[in-house]
Amino acid sequence: MGHKKKYQGIIFLITCAILGMAVISCNKDFLKTLPDKNYKDTANVSYGVRKVLYLIVDGARGASVNSANIPNIKALLPNSIYSWVALSDPDSTRDVSNWANMLTGVKKEKHLVLRDDFSGANLAGYPVVLERVKEERPNAKIVSFSSSAIFKNNLTKGASISQSFDTDAEIKTAVVNDLNTDTASLILGHFNDVDEAGAKYGYDNSATQYKAAIEKFDGYVGEIMDALRKRKNYANEDWLVVIASSGGGKFAIPANQNDNTVFSNTAANTFTIYYNSRYKQRVIGKPFTGNRYLGRTVRLYGDTGTVRAQIDTSDVFNIDDTTKFTIELKVKKNEDKFFWPSVLGKRKEWSSGHPGVGWVIYLEDSYWYFEWRGVNDGDYKQCRGGDLQKGRWQNLTAKCEVRAGKRYIRTYTDGIFNNEVEITPSGSLRNNSPLKLGYLKGNGHGSPDVYVSDVRFFKIDVPDAVIGNYACETSITEGHPYYTFLAAYWPCTDGQGDLMRDVGPQARDFKLEGTYKWEDFNDLICPPPAGALATFVPQTSDIPAQIINWFRIANKQSWNLDGRVWLDQ
Repeated sequence: MGHKKKYQGIIFLITCAILGMAVISCNKDFLKTLPDKNYKDTANVSYGVRKVLYLIVDGARGASVNSANIPNIKALLPNSIYSWVALSDPDSTRDVSNWANMLTGVKKEKHLVLRDDFSGANLAGYPVVLERVKEERPNAKIVSFSSSAIFKNNLTKGASISQSFDTDAEIKTAVVNDLNTDTASLILGHFNDVDEAGAKYGYDNSATQYKAAIEKFDGYVGEIMDALRKRKNYANEDWLVVIASSGGGKFAIPANQNDNTVFSNTAANTFTIYYNSRYKQRVIGKPFTGNRYLGRTVRLYGDTGTVRAQIDTSDVFNIDDTTKFTIELKVKKNEDKFFWPSVLGKRKEWSSGHPGVGWVIYLEDSYWYFEWRGVNDGDYKQCRGGDLQKGRWQNLTAKCEVRAGKRYIRTYTDGIFNNEVEITPSGSLRNNSPLKLGYLKGNGHGSPDVYVSDVRFFKIDVPDAVIGNYACETSITEGHPYYTFLAAYWPCTDGQGDLMRDVGPQARDFKLEGTYKWEDFNDLICPPPAGALATFVPQTSDIPAQIINWFRIANKQSWNLDGRVWLDQ
């Protein structure tokens, strides 16, 4: 199955998730399909008085919790909806923002909790779930016990009792005592010792102190669950137990575990468990993140001692005033931002003022451009492409399309259309300069630091649909509908020698220059964006919606919650 079909499947899943039409159900590591089935929450029947126990633990990486010795937490899993690859907001760097996500059900762009003093926060517009429940169920008793005075003073409005303690042990005792003696409808416990251990020793089980803190928290969970089940009226109660981390922690994972997606962001890696005694087990694993791309290529970088490549006999790659063309290439950049380095071009020089007729594909800030100057142009013209992410292979396409007698440059990133600029008035871009890959000599522009591969030069305007279907394929064969229009094709993965060979009809090879080195790579190609991937796993901002739903409170459109409800099948 081609990558485009997989990607379309992902878009379909995203749409389903947003519309709430269905829910993914799979116990495998990679999710690609959605069964055609209508689901019902198996605990959604009349059983007893509905109550919620909500335990928040700071700094607990999902991967670390899963691999620790946590018998009490894992004893809950046969009756839980859970994920070890759940996510906090990957752009959130403060505890207060993560806490607010877990209590308001919206992300920082709405609740605006960005500072420890809560200045500028919009909790009036997006109140915490405790307040929501209290407004809809005035008789409900809500209690909160936290390890943070900031948490207690700003995020527990609606609680009948809200207390802060110095240690997690005291919080555990407070939760247990409340379960032993009280009739609260919602009990919130907030723990911080795991985060403190991670900040001091490292957020990974290779740090024995961090692992010990996770396992100590598991002991607290055991005591709390024991108290819950021993309640005098437990048989007449229906408990949803939520255990979740507010965030993970920064840790340098091994290179072979880094897929350059949001799931390799250790600070955003959380865990979420929704337990009910009648839930069926549902494991929410890591979704499909893209095709695997591996080989050997050359890093193109620098100005002095530049590693680059060029073709001296490159007349076939001239662009005249009637030429239709499509240029495609895979690029993996090694920095976040660049300022005008060339990647591929046919021009005498690449300098300030953009002198000389020709064209260049170059990087600017986080995005890319196709730039040209024709024989009729008094100044340069350019058409912007999309953003590129550091360390990720992405497909760049520039084509010249003819419509109603006019010519247009169009750009695409990973097969998705970006922008269009008319090129008709520019005339011919023909010149006698070599075709150059990597650094193009000149002044006023930066130096590249990129890997380039799978370069395709078509003498035709390949249709948009074909560009989209084949953009994330890592090679081209005769099965491509426009294969016969290839003027050249350089895989750039030869792995040895001083040439990047053209396996197309012209056999115009790039000759490498500088102190080049062939390097192995093994990466994902064209993974879906972080926002799309995040919809397939529980997020911290989902939890208030889950709690509201458990209490059978209608989720009002005016609340504008970001979260979704997860069912157990």
